[in-house]
Amino acid sequence: MNPENINVVRWQQGQGFLLRPGAAPERLTDDGFRLPENTFLALPSDVVRNMTVPVAAEEVKHLRRALPFMLEESLLEDVSDLHFAHTPLYEGHHAVSVVARAKVAQWMDELPESLREVPWVSEALCLPWTEGQWTLLFESDAVLVRWSEAEGTRVEATLLSALLNSLHAEQVVLVAYGQDEAVAMAAIPGHLRQQTQWRQGGLSEALLLTDPVPAGPDLRQGEFAPRLPLMRWWGVWQSVAVALGVALILKTGVSVADYQSLKVENLQLRQAVQDSYRRVNPRGAVVDAEKQLDRQLTELGAGSQQRVFTPVLVTLLSAAGAVPDITLTSVNFSGASDIRVNLLAPDFQSVEQVRDQLGQRGLDAELESSNARRDGVVARLRVGI
Repeated sequence: MNPENINVVRWQQGQGFLLRPGAAPERLTDDGFRLPENTFLALPSDVVRNMTVPVAAEEVKHLRRALPFMLEESLLEDVSDLHFAHTPLYEGHHAVSVVARAKVAQWMDELPESLREVPWVSEALCLPWTEGQWTLLFESDAVLVRWSEAEGTRVEATLLSALLNSLHAEQVVLVAYGQDEAVAMAAIPGHLRQQTQWRQGGLSEALLLTDPVPAGPDLRQGEFAPRLPLMRWWGVWQSVAVALGVALILKTGVSVADYQSLKVENLQLRQAVQDSYRRVNPRGAVVDAEKQLDRQLTELGAGSQQRVFTPVLVTLLSAAGAVPDITLTSVNFSGASDIRVNLLAPDFQSVEQVRDQLGQRGLDAELESSNARRDGVVARLRVGI
């Protein structure tokens, strides 16, 4: 069997039968019957009408809505009760299948899920066909006929002659399948019997020569288009989804517990920071203890290249004490990088000696001003710290 041959399922009186090319029909059971690849559901061609419709390029975009109005005059039924399916055939033409909407809904309700997932086509279009050839399949109750790429039907044997006579049969070869050649030939018009080739067998044998894909449209279009099998997916993934849900809940619970624990620790750390700050500076409001303490330490010289004021003052007093008759009248410190010192000395030489003593002790002293008086010299030094 060619792996590209199609497999066909026929649905009859609530029961499905699988036809593989060249094999006997297999009854579909309810215990998880596995359908082979490239399987199509063949629906009765006396219920599904097939036709070829010319379609202009500008009509293709809106063809689904336009089809009922384009075919309304050629149909006996009310188009509002019909379902239309179509597919491109060749340039400027579409294959169209028409079936009662209620019939499609009935199939949707009664067919098992496995058959709702395979393409639905007309059974007549599952017969083999080539240009200049018609295919007939004689069965016990009717005859399947395919006379073009996208057209075919099922008729009673007594009506076959009228159908074939209504078609243009010039230079056409008829290929007939069946079990009783005499009965089949009797149903074919006399002028076509010379053009008929007889082949023993049924639809299974005919499938050996059928194209890999039927030419007709899949009837599952529009409101009957396949839906995602959510319930089946839920059955497969239900345990996984429940496990993920439980894991998510546990993870969320652990995260909330961690957050509460970290929140308590953060409050404790903030309280400890404030307590430490209060030990250094017991007064004033606390907004950001760390920044406030850094700022205050910077002003005092800690953590920078500046010296602390108190040791500098001791050095200053030591240098002034090393020079006789020096009196410090004032010392000004504004938190900057230097100190203004006003002193009284007996003469200018004593002022220079004070500067020398400061230099020996590592302080840079600059004379800003000096004035002579009756009792000595008044001078002001700027001492860098």
